[in-house]
Amino acid sequence: MNNRMNKHAKRAQPPLTKVQARVLDFIRDELRSTGRSPSLSEIQAEFGYGSPHTARFHVNNLVENGYLLRQAGHRGLQLAESPGLRLLGTVAAGAPIEAIEDHSDVVDLKGFSDDNHFALRVCGESMIEEAIADGDLVVVRKQTTCDDGDLVVARIGDEATLKRFYRERKKSRVRLQPANSGMEPIYCRVEDLTIEGVVVGVIRLMGS
Repeated sequence: MNNRMNKHAKRAQPPLTKVQARVLDFIRDELRSTGRSPSLSEIQAEFGYGSPHTARFHVNNLVENGYLLRQAGHRGLQLAESPGLRLLGTVAAGAPIEAIEDHSDVVDLKGFSDDNHFALRVCGESMIEEAIADGDLVVVRKQTTCDDGDLVVARIGDEATLKRFYRERKKSRVRLQPANSGMEPIYCRVEDLTIEGVVVGVIRLMGS
């Protein structure tokens, strides 16, 4: 019986590479904005690939790893079903606050894997000029690296904050930039900072 249960247990999804994450985000955006998946040629054009074979390679990996479902037709891609994301707690859009983890709530979102994403509730208004308000939920892709300009959840010691990430190499420090002209950036050394993930979506519940 145990062998049979193990055989049918859901395989954990492997982490996305940056390229795979961008392809998946593009497919997700197209599905939500147009109601249909992009063709391989459209994926090729979006990312400047020299051949649709490269687009097919990335799509095949996303299907094989459980992020996409393939149906008949050249626009037959669908997002894999997801049981929802864990709402891990609160992140500061302001001064860093103590990281609060509460695994009891689940946000019902299709197309995001709980293995590779999580959700946080925003506290504060430091990102208000990017239309991220107090009480909004942010969907965060789990990763420990980021690029300049990424909107990240960064941990400084035991505190977490939501900011744009910029390296200031001449000063050997990181600038965490708010999107609120009335607030100052946060500066810290690279070694004092941990990237918990990159924001890939914002959700505002009706009545919030």
